Amino acid sequence: MVLVRCPHCGHVFEVSMKKGQGAYYTAGEFRPSELHELIMLAIRDIVRERGRGALKSEIERWLLARGRRVSGNSVSGRLSELLGAGYVTVEYVKVQVYDERAKKFRFKRAPRWYLSAKGVEYLRARGLA
Repeated sequence: MVLVRCPHCGHVFEVSMKKGQGAYYTAGEFRPSELHELIMLAIRDIVRERGRGALKSEIERWLLARGRRVSGNSVSGRLSELLGAGYVTVEYVKVQVYDERAKKFRFKRAPRWYLSAKGVEYLRARGLA
């Protein structure tokens, strides 16, 4: 659980960590697969090109343009694993009220993905950066 302060009104609210933490099983020893590496390369290229984080749909299009067909669920799973292992970070742009009475909130926009310092170092070590 995380406490977040609204930048508009200053209200502090709780955000449950079920989504956005990443796959817990990758926190230990984790070795990225070829698809993990391609996703990290996609994020790197999209961030360089657009100057902002990569959307999942942009990552899917990047992979498809290079002949790699993967389902959206597969990309989501690999992003979660990379997040849990610390190779990528995620940013949610806006928060909306889900239940005013219970003070529950949800992220409104799709997450944007970035390489973390660990992800950049991994690509550099593999000669991919």
